Amino acid sequence: MGDKVALPSLSLPKQKTHWSVGVVIAASVMLLILVAAFYAVLQRQKAGEEAYAKRQADHAASIKAETEKAKAEAERAVAEAKMKEAEAAASVAAAAAQKKAGSSSTGDDSGTKDKSSKKKGSHKSSGGGGTKVAGKSSAPTATTPPTTPTPPPPPTKTKASKDIDDLLKSFK
Repeated sequence: MGDKVALPSLSLPKQKTHWSVGVVIAASVMLLILVAAFYAVLQRQKAGEEAYAKRQADHAASIKAETEKAKAEAERAVAEAKMKEAEAAASVAAAAAQKKAGSSSTGDDSGTKDKSSKKKGSHKSSGGGGTKVAGKSSAPTATTPPTTPTPPPPPTKTKASKDIDDLLKSFK
C-alpha cells in the first residue's frame, strides 16, 4: 500500500465541445428571452385593459350622477312651476271672490255669495272679513273641506311651459 496510484486526468488536451451543444444553449437562451418578452407584453396589455375598464366605469358613474342631477333639477323646476301655477290660480280665485264681494251690496245676495264661494273651494280670505249669514262666516275655514270637489283650474301658460311647448314642436 505504499505505492501511489496515478488517476487519469479528465481534461483532455485539444478536445472541444461539439458545435450542436452551442446551438442548443443559444436556442434555449433565445427562448428564455422570448418568453420573458411575451410575459411583459401580456402584463402591459392586462394593465391597459384594467385602466380602460376603470376609465369607462368612472365615465359611466359621472354620466349617471350628471343625469340624476339634471333629473332632480327638472323635478325641482316642475315643482316650482306647479307652485307658481297654484299661487296664480289662488290669486285669480281671490280676485274673483273680491270682485263678487264688491258687486253684491244687498244682504239677500250674500247667501248666494256664500254658496258660490263654497263651490269654488276658495280657502283664502278676501281681506274684507266677509259677512255673516245666520251665524256662519261667508268664507269656509281651513278645517272644513268644501262640499263639492272642485275641478282643477285651467292650466295657465307660463314662460317655462311655453318654452317647453316650443321645444317639443321644433322636434317634429
